[in-house]
Formats: sequence, structure tokens, C-alpha cells
Amino acid sequence: MRVALVGDEYYPDIGGAARYAFELSLQLVKLGVEVVVITHVHPGQPEEEEIAGVKIKRVKGLVLSDPHRAVSPLLFRRCHKYIQDGKFDVVQGLDIYSSMSQMVILFAHRHRIPCVITCHTVIESPFSIFLQRPMGLALSRSDRLIAVSQAAARFSHLLGCPEKRITVVPNGVDLSCFNGNIDASLMREELGIGDEPLVVTASRLIKRKSPGLLISALVRVLKVVPDAKLVIAGSGREKDNLSRQIKGLNITNSVFMLGGLAKEKVAQLMAAADVFALPSKMESFGLALLEASAAGVPVVCSNAGGVPEVFQDGFNALLYPPGDDNAMAKAIICLIQDKELAKTIGANAVETASRFTWETAAKQTIRVYEEVLQKKASSRSHY
Repeated sequence: MRVALVGDEYYPDIGGAARYAFELSLQLVKLGVEVVVITHVHPGQPEEEEIAGVKIKRVKGLVLSDPHRAVSPLLFRRCHKYIQDGKFDVVQGLDIYSSMSQMVILFAHRHRIPCVITCHTVIESPFSIFLQRPMGLALSRSDRLIAVSQAAARFSHLLGCPEKRITVVPNGVDLSCFNGNIDASLMREELGIGDEPLVVTASRLIKRKSPGLLISALVRVLKVVPDAKLVIAGSGREKDNLSRQIKGLNITNSVFMLGGLAKEKVAQLMAAADVFALPSKMESFGLALLEASAAGVPVVCSNAGGVPEVFQDGFNALLYPPGDDNAMAKAIICLIQDKELAKTIGANAVETASRFTWETAAKQTIRVYEEVLQKKASSRSHY
């Protein structure tokens, strides 16, 4: 089976959509699928390369810098030409918010190439959903939509994708990278942190991820646990605002901002943590939560979106109402002070994470491809 994975975000981009694209492509190749990733060129990158059997085609054209989104008609034409000449069995758009994904789905539908698109998002605001309804055109043209959670499936349906075309395929975690065998002292030594309680987060620094809430929560934590430290891994538009917030609250000695990190470094950081906190008000799945869980670190997150589908409050995580920095702070303090609870939640989280692997996600994705191909073959036989 020859498959084209098309999207604006791929390695070395950071974030859930980029991680999904990269990990899925690697696993599909391991399972015998011929995979070609089609994305756009970043400065300094080759137009073509191969990583672990995954062929990567980077198309030239105008791309916005923040967020990275292709906007060039010439780039889309080049992408379409590559799809048309590539003799692909299936085309998958990697993210409903990717301009390359949207355009390639419309192109594939027009040329009767079996096509699939993935939704990584949950939005509950009726007004926001109304404004995004035009995006439903690409969704309605796909033969199948893969949602990373039931919450993402409901959102996709509200955007106009028929329920019968939606299949839920949860994300996975790379257990060879994120596990309890990582030396927890490596990152602490690198940062100069001793035995102080360490809270960690890893996320894009954008408003939708609410990183400022975690800073506000930390101020409350420091009143009870004055030697606590916070390490933030990630980059994005909110970086300068966060720096100003940290300076204004006079907590610069308690916070480390590391910028974007490679996956292996993130794993080391998680292993060093006493608590992993994700301040987002809404997560469609919470991939970083799963990675921290695989490392045996107890996690704190809001009880919204797709998170409650995987995490249960008091069992494998501590959950709090979205946007409540006081409740977030109390959960963090609880895990720092109650070592037995933290140990129990961490152990339960490891067991939870073991059920979500990229191999499983890839196998379920292949089944979606096979069903789409079978349906296409059946419809053609009627002509």
C-alpha cells in the first residue's frame, strides 16, 4: 500500500500534530506501508530526504511563519502535481487546520483518490464552531475522518462531517523513549536543580494552551512550597508575555524556560519531575500527558475535552475545572506533599500509558485505509 501523508507540520516541528505525523509515519513504514510525507520546506531543509524508511517531499512556496501554514497557490499546485503523479492508494491530510491537508483532500476527492483527514482539536464554543463551519467543506469531501478522541469526533460532526465517516483512533506514546528507566538526575544536574520539588510542563506557548495559568498557579504553590521550581519546555507567540509575567511576579528564580526541546530531552525532563502539569483549558487528547504518564510522573490537567476519556481524577491523574488556577495549584501541592498518593497515581498512569502505543494507532489507521479502499472498489464495480 502506497500512502501520502500531507500536512504543514512535520519533524522537526513541535506540538501534538507534528508528533502525530512523525510517529505515525514511522510506524506505518514498520508495518509495511510505503509512506511519502508531503509538507513544505523550512529554511535550511532539503527538498527531499528519507528518515527511517519514510520518504519526505518538501514543496517550495510561500508559507506563513506563525503559524506555519502554506498559502501559496503555486505550492498547492506543486503538491497536487506530486499527488497526481505519485500513484498513491490513499492520501491522508494530517490535520483539519492544515491548509495543505485541506487543499489535498479537495484535490483527492475531485480526482477520486481515496482520502482521509485527521482531527486533533476540540472546541466547545458554539460561536467559534459556527465561524469554522466553512472548513467543513474539506471534511465532507474526505472518505473518512480520523478523530484522536470521542471529543474530537463530536467536534468534527458539529463542523459538518457525517458521524458514519468518523473513526476514533487514539494517539500513542513511544515507550522506547518515554518510560521509567530514564535517569531522573540528568536534567536536574543540567539545570542545577537539587532535590527541590519540580513541576514540569511541555507545550506550545500559545494562548490556546493557557501557559499563563500555570504561572499564576505557581505563585500559589510557592506560598506553601517555597522551594518549588517550574520548568517550561516549548516555544510560541506567548513566550515574551510569559517572561514579562514571571518578572512582574518576581518569581524569576523559580522558573526555567528552556524553549523547544527534542523528544529525548523532553523525556529526560519528564523523568526529573515530581509533577507534570498541562494548563490547557481544553485538550482533544493530551499527548504530553500520556508521555509523562509513561515516565511514571503524576499529571495535573483540566477535566475537559478528551482528557477524561483516558484520565480519571484520583486514579491516574488529578483533574481540575478548566481555567481554575487555584484548583490547579491545590492539585500540584497535593502531589508534592502526599508522596504516597503521587506514587500510586504515577503507577496507575504507567499502566494506562502502556495501552496506548503508536503501533496500535498505526494498525487502526491501516484498517481505516483498507475500509476506504474497499468502499471505493465496491462503488467503482457498480459503474
